[in-house]
Parts: sequence; C-alpha cells; structure tokens
Amino acid sequence: MKSLKLLRRALLAAFCFAAGAMLGIPSFAQQAKLKKLTWGNPDQPWGVRRPVTEADRKAVAFYRSGKIQPVYATNFNDSQKLADDWQFQSEDTSNMKSCRRPENVIAAPGGLQLRTRVATNCKAKWSTGFIISKQHYKFGYFEAEIKPADIDGLNNAFWLVTKDHFEIDIAELHFPNINRMTLHNNNNWATEKDDKAHAVGFDSRFSEDFFRSYHILGVLWTPSDVVYVVDGEPVAAIRTGNSIHAATDIRFSTALMDYAGKIPDHPEGHHMYVKSLRVLPLQ
Repeated sequence: MKSLKLLRRALLAAFCFAAGAMLGIPSFAQQAKLKKLTWGNPDQPWGVRRPVTEADRKAVAFYRSGKIQPVYATNFNDSQKLADDWQFQSEDTSNMKSCRRPENVIAAPGGLQLRTRVATNCKAKWSTGFIISKQHYKFGYFEAEIKPADIDGLNNAFWLVTKDHFEIDIAELHFPNINRMTLHNNNNWATEKDDKAHAVGFDSRFSEDFFRSYHILGVLWTPSDVVYVVDGEPVAAIRTGNSIHAATDIRFSTALMDYAGKIPDHPEGHHMYVKSLRVLPLQ
C-alpha cells in the first residue's frame, strides 16, 4: 500500500510537471537583473509611476505558479493555428527604415519567428514582421518568452492596444540590454500634439544581454495598475486609476528605426523569436 501511494505521488508530480509545460509556463536559464531604471515622460492623470511593492511580487508569483488555467496559450509551432488566431500585418510607415510583410511571420518547431529580410515589395530597404491577435482580453497577466535580434537598430516589441486607444508596451527590447516599458494614451491627438502628453513610462538597463537567450517579459494589468515583469520579477509599475476600460488585443512586431540605435549595413537574417505566450484571467 505504501509503495502504491509513493507511485501515485510520483505520477502526480510527473503529471503536474507535464501540465505546466502544456500550459506554457516558461523558465529562464539566466535571469536578467535590473541595473538602472529611468523615469521617462511626465506622469499623467491616467498614468502615475509608482515603486514596485511586495504585494506586486506576491501577485506576480501567484499568476506564475501554474495554479490558474490560461484563457489562451500557444507555443507558436503550428502554422494553421497561427493563421487561425492571428492577423498578419502589412504596412509602410515613414518613421521606420523597414516595412512589415506577412511572409516574415513564421511558425516553426522552436516557436514564432519575426524575420528581417531584404525588401522586395516596399519602399524601404528591409522588411520585418508584425502580428495582432484576433481575440481580445480584459485585464489579467500576459507573459511571453522572447529572444530579440542580436543587432542594434531593431525594435523587438511585445505590446497591447485596447479598444479605448490605450497602448501598453510590455517590452520594447533594444540591443543589447535595453527594455522600454511605456503606457500610451492615444486619445485626443487632435487637440494635444505633444508626444510627451500621450506617454508615461520607463527606460531600463539590465545585467544580461537579452539577445543571448530567451527571457520572460510580462505585465500584470488590473483596473488600477500596470505592473511590468522581467524574468518573473516585477521591475516597474504605473497606477492607472481605472482609466483603461476596454479589452485589448496582443501584438508582436519588429521594426528598424533610427531611434533604436545605429542600423547595421546588413540587418537581414537577424530575427526576433517568441517561444511561448500565456494569457491568464484576472483573479
């Protein structure tokens, strides 16, 4: 009887481990530790920066514990599922040095690839990738396992855009160890032209170079706050005070930009990779 109980426990442990893998709960080989956090644009009525608290750490640990069933999870390794769940974007914008084309979005055994290629069908010299989720979500914990490109000049982005025109930039990763985390209010551009009046956030530097391995980027979004997470650790927070009401889509994109740093002569072949995505409902 005792040996049977031990066997059951071993099977249960194996099942829980496998279930965690199926739920897409990522782990990281080398945790990126925050070295410097700069408070960027001024606080706004709809977004006030605040210190990270112990309550934030406990909340994030709870969401990452595996106790909550995701409302959406993917490893991006199925081309048909990718096409079913995501919209492939095609666009040309004047402030970028690259266009975005659907053929640069690839589902592979190792996950999503947003490829950087020499452009053949747009005005820019290079082309990159951009997808938007077809489904919308209202509050919760969003987390992706990302490896950005190993070059300067490429913006590797994981972000949310709500139906009431707020943009939560979970991560804009720039070579080698930069992460920009920003909340944008894209309303009232007709009357307020100053970009600083539409954004509040952080410019951060980390101990690890992000491009060397996969890292976990996430956000805990509640009616009152946005808490930014890197490798399971809350690193920055903004108090929104119930300013954001509508559901959001999820976006992954890359773009060659002057502000992101010097663009190399041959950025083609340097891609952004996304191994997993989880969306957990608010508890």
